[in-house]
Amino acid sequence: MGARIAPARIGSSDEGDDVSGWPADPMAQGTGLPLEGVRVLDLSKILAGPLCVLVAADLGADVIKVEDPRGGDKVRLLQPPSFGEDATYYLSVNRNRRSVAVDLATTDGLELVRRLAMGADAVVENFLPHQLDVLGLSALRDELANVVWVSVRGAASGGPLADAPSFDLLAQARSGLMSVTGPADGPPLKVGAPLADVVTGLYAAAALLAGLFAKKGSTDPAHRFEVPLLESTITALVNQAQGYLVTGDDPGRLGNDHPSIAPYGPVATGDGDLFVAVISKGQFASMCEVIGDPGLAQDPRFATNPDRVAHRDELDEELRTRLAGRSASEWAEALVAAGVPCGPVNTIAAALADPHVRDGGLIATATARAGEFKTLRSPIRVDGSWLPVRRSPPGVDQDGTQIRNAMRGST
Repeated sequence: MGARIAPARIGSSDEGDDVSGWPADPMAQGTGLPLEGVRVLDLSKILAGPLCVLVAADLGADVIKVEDPRGGDKVRLLQPPSFGEDATYYLSVNRNRRSVAVDLATTDGLELVRRLAMGADAVVENFLPHQLDVLGLSALRDELANVVWVSVRGAASGGPLADAPSFDLLAQARSGLMSVTGPADGPPLKVGAPLADVVTGLYAAAALLAGLFAKKGSTDPAHRFEVPLLESTITALVNQAQGYLVTGDDPGRLGNDHPSIAPYGPVATGDGDLFVAVISKGQFASMCEVIGDPGLAQDPRFATNPDRVAHRDELDEELRTRLAGRSASEWAEALVAAGVPCGPVNTIAAALADPHVRDGGLIATATARAGEFKTLRSPIRVDGSWLPVRRSPPGVDQDGTQIRNAMRGST
């Protein structure tokens, strides 16, 4: 292991506080956000790693994203859809950071990254282990003993899949998630959004924040975290995996029904399905009152939740008969008024047009090369306020000249 490098001071935004000349971002100063003054070097790409960094960036961290000079982060190429030349995939997870293009295969490129990492509080990367070794980044990680290091991996170290490339689709398939997704009589299905990447990115963000917290005021070496895609996705199975571990029963697919609760899913109405989430005896009794048959709650087949799960098909038929005379929206209004959790099945367009979402502040405006566009903020609110979009997603090397000049000036 190389000589230990003195840590940057967490929470300080004074450019003279580190040994590297990290070029402080004026747009990350004076924000009053929880991570103001924290410096994160983002060596990651595609989704899980950048999403991890996004959490810190939205919370106020000063982030520099290192990209390949040959086109940048490959997520930029994942289009359609696009906004001008920018893939919307890229725009979704790369705000609130600066970009510098660096060829890590060159001595000069690795030295620039080394010096940036010396001034950082944390580094996030998602290279395969052999790539990390070839590029010299594993040696850099060992040298910078006081910098929190978060590695997003395809699968945990030490196993046969440790150095195999992986993506969200493969994690959903291998983890068993697809085996419980879809109708009982249909094929396994992936979730329609990149759930494996998102869950992994959020676990990685938790690790990053834990590492920063542990580092504050400590002289101990900073933590090294590994967050693997496969294992993260398996833990996303929560109740399904725990049920199997205890019973040995492989759950299979139930469509939109819940393996442990009924009614918890779609119920047929006069003009389509309404989704209900009835988890208590009181909620079921209220539902039966609203649909005009309070005695249904006393039916021995449906008296308790285990009874209702055991007689799910019969319960569905009883509810279908009683709900057929009114529309889903009419039933929803009556059920909500009675305290019964329920809601519609929205398209993405309908969900974003819902007045609660549309007018609530979650949707912000940012700017790309093609002009202004709408984007989603972080769902975290701090002291009653939404987190700001301080910087729009950068173009490749958009801040490279300023960063390289600052680093040369600090020599």
